[in-house]
Amino acid sequence: MTAPRRTRLSREARAAQLLDTAEVLFAERGLERTSMEDIARAAGVTRPMVYSHFASKEEVFLACVRRARTELEDRIREPEIMIQAGAGAAAVIERAGELFFELLERDPRRWRVLFLRGGALSEELAADVAALRLGTIRRIADMVGHFASFDEERATAFAHAISGVGEQLGRWWFAHPEIPRARVVAHYRDFITSGLGLP
Repeated sequence: MTAPRRTRLSREARAAQLLDTAEVLFAERGLERTSMEDIARAAGVTRPMVYSHFASKEEVFLACVRRARTELEDRIREPEIMIQAGAGAAAVIERAGELFFELLERDPRRWRVLFLRGGALSEELAADVAALRLGTIRRIADMVGHFASFDEERATAFAHAISGVGEQLGRWWFAHPEIPRARVVAHYRDFITSGLGLP
């Protein structure tokens, strides 16, 4: 009896598999305690195969963050459409919270990687991660501008605060998974509407 043939993955599918594997390792061990050899071993491929897709462990990590940010920003489109349709601030904020915390609940490892503390990152990698986060902040600032008569500086400051509320509530929820998602979303909505001075 012959052994079953290994399925040969396309380059795109292999890269996605490597990111899936790396996310698990980064979430469980952190960036510093994960090596390219670890990623290769866990993915069941050779180290040269990993290097054929990513030049370094830092590049793998940045690709993981970029993928998570892209997924989050795809979801941001729905609250933006709600604003264009004339929805009120509380409804938009609540829906944004539902979308964000649904993502966290569905794939907590991915979001643990996104929330990895900056101290574990090199200066260059931290700057790259911050630049990706800034793209999300700008979109949040644009939404804030629809609901409050803030100048650009104040809208940006509130956008950073809103992002921080989501991230810190996410960390808290990871530590207390018994709390229902709906209650976490309610906290998110209440913090933000009160901070913006909305009813």
